[in-house]
Amino acid sequence: MGTIQIKNLSYQYLDSDEPIFHNLSADIDEHWRLGLIGRNGRGKTTFLKLLLGTLDNQGSIKTNIHFTYFPAFPSDSSQSVMDVMTSNGGEEWQARIELEHIGIESSYDQRPFDSLSGGEQTRVLLARGFMTRGAFPLIDEPTNHLDIDGSKLVAQYLRSKSGFICVSHDESFLNSFVDHVMSLNRSSVDLVSGSINDWKSNKEARDHSAVEKNIRLRKSIKRLDQRANQQQRWAEQKERESNDASSRKSAKKLMKRVKVFKRRASENSQERKGLLSDIDQVDNLTTNIQSNTGNKLFFSLRSFSILRNGSKLFLPINLDFHENSRLAIYGPNGVGKTTLIQYLQQNVDLNYNGYKLVTLPNNIGYLSQSFESFVRNNPFFTDGRLEERTNVWNIMHQLGVSRSRLLASPKEWSMGETKKAALAYTLTQPHTLLIWDEPTNYLDISAREQLINLIKESQPSLILIDHDEHFISEASTQQIELRRPD
Repeated sequence: MGTIQIKNLSYQYLDSDEPIFHNLSADIDEHWRLGLIGRNGRGKTTFLKLLLGTLDNQGSIKTNIHFTYFPAFPSDSSQSVMDVMTSNGGEEWQARIELEHIGIESSYDQRPFDSLSGGEQTRVLLARGFMTRGAFPLIDEPTNHLDIDGSKLVAQYLRSKSGFICVSHDESFLNSFVDHVMSLNRSSVDLVSGSINDWKSNKEARDHSAVEKNIRLRKSIKRLDQRANQQQRWAEQKERESNDASSRKSAKKLMKRVKVFKRRASENSQERKGLLSDIDQVDNLTTNIQSNTGNKLFFSLRSFSILRNGSKLFLPINLDFHENSRLAIYGPNGVGKTTLIQYLQQNVDLNYNGYKLVTLPNNIGYLSQSFESFVRNNPFFTDGRLEERTNVWNIMHQLGVSRSRLLASPKEWSMGETKKAALAYTLTQPHTLLIWDEPTNYLDISAREQLINLIKESQPSLILIDHDEHFISEASTQQIELRRPD
């Protein structure tokens, strides 16, 4: 046990008011399948970087094992899949075994890495992390950009392995293979044996107990304060009514009781401090999202498919989308989901088969898959009008981003915080139509539920692409699956 020994680990970003970690101590066994969880901005990726030694810190991390990191893209993406797999050591026969186990056929061996879909690249890079004998992979959000079948393949693959840490916000994905859980809470860290469900049940019980205890202590403090005030009034009345020795003695006795009640109230107040510090408050989102009551036809497609190099991206579809509807588009990686919504917005010029009528509104709130560069390179987030930036910050804060993190440079935000910034940007204006491409990627579970509640309450016109089955089911009123041609 304890092949990764962490003692008094502390780390704080230069532009942050609060440390990410303070005196964290933990022992992690080299055979664990450890799920690392926590809300966006709690330090999950930072923790992996500290293990890798790419960040300076206080405290110590002692280990004799070799870490690999996912995602680590090749410097030359035109390399063949086999060259990528063996770039960190290992034989081709080993690579073929790993690729087969993760669902990549042998015919892919000599294909250029950059010709693969995002989901296929994800699986290749994951498999490469297990190529080195004795390696301990640090896997950061592997389900991003994976389709539903791809997520199941990766979960099955990881269940056959041991000795790694996996960061994810997908509870069902983690539940299928983890045997230990490390949760980065608001003010503490849990490290427990079992599944996500085991940890969650225990955490909910502790939170419930803390809330109940807080209520009892609050009532006790109020009662003790009332009794102390009453005893003090009686003591003061005794002193005013008579100056004899008996009255002074009685008043002194009453004041002693006042001190006892105040001391007990103070002790209860101290006990209340921090009692609720690990309970996340999830607020309803207050936005400028626009509810629509009309039924205008935004587009109509009949026997429609987009062509690339003369070939259909997906089987022909028939689809009508009206104002006040919420459409979910899903399907395997590389089938053309993003291409379809870009085509409808006239952002790409491609040939097509079939019939189309497109009358999308002009004021569209668009969340792109390339949200990271949009936020980090957009002068709005550093130099935009203060009132408009404040509106974005308010929504980010409601989504769980702390005030100290809001003041950090956008380049220092985590991917989850950056995603929340991009989403908030689309929600600060009363757009006629929202188009969100994979909104749940990098988002913690609480934020996903907040978006679902917002959509159900506000009922905006919405087109979304996502691979989260629960989110799709709850957020959409109509769905369409894009399928590959035979």
